[in-house]
Amino acid sequence: MRVEQLTCSIGAELSGVSLADAARDDGLFAEIKALLLQHKVLFLRDQDISRAEHVAFARRFGELEDHPVAGSDPEH
Repeated sequence: MRVEQLTCSIGAELSGVSLADAARDDGLFAEIKALLLQHKVLFLRDQDISRAEHVAFARRFGELEDHPVAGSDPEH
């Protein structure tokens, strides 16, 4: 995984990493979470990730909530 800091105070772009893999890999998820805490904002371009993988990745941060306006996918 490559990490490119975008400004001196906030933001980094991650490349060479898949959020789908991080949904299943404890170590990779821990690395991404640590980078999020360090940089506050992460950009991950061109992710090929299913809705189910996206939900699985998000659940690693904690309980999910429906969006107050858009709602959620009934399957997830």
